[in-house]
Amino acid sequence: MVSIADFDNRIVGRIVNVACYGATGSSAQLHTQAQLVALASVSRTWHELVRPHLQSILIIECQPTPEAPQPASNNRGGKRRTAWKSPVINGNLSSKKGPGTCIWRTNAELVHLLQQHTNGVSVPVSRLRLQSFDTAPDFTGFVAAMDNVRLARCRLDTVTSLVVMEFIGVSTAVSAAVSTLDSNTGNGASQAAECIAQHAPNVRSMVCAPWNVSPAFRQLASPLAVAYLRQLHTLTIPLATPLLTDSQIASSLTTLHIHAHILAASGPGIVPAQQLQVLRVHDAPAFFPWEAFASAGEPDMLEFASLTALGIDFASDDVVTTADFYSSINRAKSSVHVTMGRDRRRLVFPKLHSLSVSKVPFTYAEAWRMFIGAPVRRLAVAGPYAHVRYVDTRLLRTLDTFDVHTVGAEKSSHGRFTSFVKTLLGEDSNVTCAWLRHCEAFPLSVPETVRWSQLTELCLAAYVPALALLLLVGQLPSLHRLVVQRIAGDACEEVLDSKMHAPWGDIAAPAAPVSTSVRELQMHMGGGPTARIPTLQAMCYVLLCLPGVRRLAVKQVYCDYVRDFIRSSAESHPALANIELVRHVFIAAKSPMFVLD
Repeated sequence: MVSIADFDNRIVGRIVNVACYGATGSSAQLHTQAQLVALASVSRTWHELVRPHLQSILIIECQPTPEAPQPASNNRGGKRRTAWKSPVINGNLSSKKGPGTCIWRTNAELVHLLQQHTNGVSVPVSRLRLQSFDTAPDFTGFVAAMDNVRLARCRLDTVTSLVVMEFIGVSTAVSAAVSTLDSNTGNGASQAAECIAQHAPNVRSMVCAPWNVSPAFRQLASPLAVAYLRQLHTLTIPLATPLLTDSQIASSLTTLHIHAHILAASGPGIVPAQQLQVLRVHDAPAFFPWEAFASAGEPDMLEFASLTALGIDFASDDVVTTADFYSSINRAKSSVHVTMGRDRRRLVFPKLHSLSVSKVPFTYAEAWRMFIGAPVRRLAVAGPYAHVRYVDTRLLRTLDTFDVHTVGAEKSSHGRFTSFVKTLLGEDSNVTCAWLRHCEAFPLSVPETVRWSQLTELCLAAYVPALALLLLVGQLPSLHRLVVQRIAGDACEEVLDSKMHAPWGDIAAPAAPVSTSVRELQMHMGGGPTARIPTLQAMCYVLLCLPGVRRLAVKQVYCDYVRDFIRSSAESHPALANIELVRHVFIAAKSPMFVLD
């Protein structure tokens, strides 16, 4: 019989690392620490491998107040989850136990125990994670709870990362008007922040997941951000109040995600622009002001000398009318063309590689030119067609990844969207990965000459007739991976026999292959229930036109039909025998729309 001692240490290490990743990952709850303790007790080798995972992270978790005990007969077969009861993991409960409140638990006792008994292995605590999964956090009693578990005994001066995790169904909407923000600290957020800053004074990174955490966590994050302001290099937590301070944010700050109204209310010149590498602005107004950023260069220029990734998520895509736009131009002269705000400085992005703009407002009709000259390689744009269509096509010259997503278009703009896509495809570009997406059901047309010769991956999320698709693919000599989310069968009568003698019809092969470069193909159906058979025929005909395909992914409901077609046609079309048919779609294209997240 094989024992644990017989396993190679490298194999054991991999097993333990996989198990530890699940117990300490971003979605792990505190009670999963029990799994690590169980692993550590298997053998001395496993103990040595698990120990760094146990000791490197301090978790403080908000849990719902336990309900009153129920009679045993009522609990049989119940699935209500309870926390692990070891005092080493949970510490002591918060003193607040009223209805509708929460309990704070932590693994501080375990961390302290490991710090006391190093056994020659010293692993500093590097991460502090505040998390809530099942209830909205309430910081009343937080300080008392931490005192009860004697948090001060843990050595936390080595903590450099503060992570906030929250996965609960609470409303996280915050008004764009700073004056309406709730700065009330009656829930103990300010006292909790003071406690955390005292015990972990060297935090350099404050991050959260997801972005829209509850107001309670925002109230906690605001005083913490101010406390760590002069030493942070990463700040990606929503704040409840502006960063009111007598000095600038530390010049070490390289990554910043922040709401536009918080940034604007924090005062002019609070954020040094020179060192920023990643910037994402949330809920930006149509005329986004850049006054909060300070530049060390010329007074009439705002240079983001180190910025490589920029994301601007506008609060709304239609809050500014055409009249408002031109009225602003008249008031601010040329400044609105450059910065879209009151700031008259010229914006410069010498190292910008990734640009993401969502809910594009009408004001951006003239703003794209401030990115001309920047080395943008990845561009993601989303918004109404009437606004997105003003993207400056000169940006295509430097791109290798492009995602354009039009939403909420009026019916009258359908033909215009088609013209817009034809214009894009007809521009010279070195794009290698592209996503062309539109939510409405109208055919996507293709120009006679497509100039995207370097394209290797294409995702079409629009209504695409099969013949138009093949016309496009035939002009993409480097295409390797193709995803079509709404293929249509209503334009294929020329090549499909409507009088079918078999379930898949009498589908004639093309005179010559359209493309032999496509290796991965994923297709979804478009149209209503009446279009099912014609669309399935179109899918099969496309397959015949692309004999280089080696992996085909379709939805399960279409899989039997396509498999029968492949089996029946493999003798006359040998290339079909080489296809791996994927029943579940798992090769879907991943859009770069939120590359900064």
